[in-house]
Amino acid sequence: MTDVTSDSEAGEVAVDPTNAVDDGLVAELVARAQADGVKLTGEGGLLAELTGLDPEF
Repeated sequence: MTDVTSDSEAGEVAVDPTNAVDDGLVAELVARAQADGVKLTGEGGLLAELTGLDPEF
């Protein structure tokens, strides 16, 4: 789960970057990709789609 703290004076919300990933969401995305035959890495893979990076340098 994501740890969130609030700075009430500034009205800002800080997310602990070491826990910023929702494990359940990641598991769901991976399961859906695998069920649909989508690769997890490489060109056209889930990771490339999520990061918006072109894996061909």
